[in-house]
Amino acid sequence: MKRQWEVFTGKANAYSGEAEVRVTLGRNTFYLNGKAFEALGSPAAVEMMFEGNERVIGLRPIDPSKRNAFRIRKHGKTGNYKRIPASAFCRHIRLDTRRTVLFDQPDVDNDGVMALDLNRTIGVSKC
Repeated sequence: MKRQWEVFTGKANAYSGEAEVRVTLGRNTFYLNGKAFEALGSPAAVEMMFEGNERVIGLRPIDPSKRNAFRIRKHGKTGNYKRIPASAFCRHIRLDTRRTVLFDQPDVDNDGVMALDLNRTIGVSKC
């Protein structure tokens, strides 16, 4: 009997440090490493957008005093990780975040929008 192998196209969960842009989403919170934060322009806040047909989340720097601003906070006592609490956004787009996912190749376009493709994620949590 010939096996029907499915190739895993993800990558190992090994710690990548600050070598590459790394963005994860879990429990209604986005986590950005230092490279991802720098790629966004090191803003104080972002606005969140969603392209439903393609299932892509957009993060764009915004004035933190704006009504729809999501403030970026330091995560942990050491390191360069930042976090963006996003429960209202996740609830609005009906996104289940019980499982932490890593976005594969987040990209910042010429307009300064970081695109996070929900079709290109890797599960990094145990559940």
